[in-house]
Amino acid sequence: MKIGSSAFDFEIPDQHGQIHKLSDYAGKRNILLSFHIYSFTKGCTNQMIGFRTAYPEFKQLNTEILGISCDSQPTQTAYSTSLGNLPYPVLSDFHPKGQVSKGYKIYNEERGTSGRAIFIIDIKGLIKYIEIYSRAEDIDIENLLEVIKDLPRQK
Repeated sequence: MKIGSSAFDFEIPDQHGQIHKLSDYAGKRNILLSFHIYSFTKGCTNQMIGFRTAYPEFKQLNTEILGISCDSQPTQTAYSTSLGNLPYPVLSDFHPKGQVSKGYKIYNEERGTSGRAIFIIDIKGLIKYIEIYSRAEDIDIENLLEVIKDLPRQK
């Protein structure tokens, strides 16, 4: 995946069992894919809480956040609930294992998980931003909001 390329489409369940297809958002809103490594770990929890706090700002910018990890759907349900029911979908890239992470070229075979990464996809379905992180603390939400503010507003 590279900036300017079409985003890898997928169809996977969220924490409530609802199926999400990336293509369903095309022409409607921007997407921020927030890949985390393991649910229920400190860094990933900080990552998810950071996005929960800023969620209203992303919504004002016509952007949906989709959290993703290779954890199972029941794990995502328990995880979201433990965090006070996250207001955005937390998707399960569990079966087939890592299909979305592999599609975005961030799957770690050794760990059996995705890497920690952010992809911003515009309303046309094109990747506009990619960042791979070694630590959740390095994710700069204000910078991500600025990137989104610079995206074209038209369909």
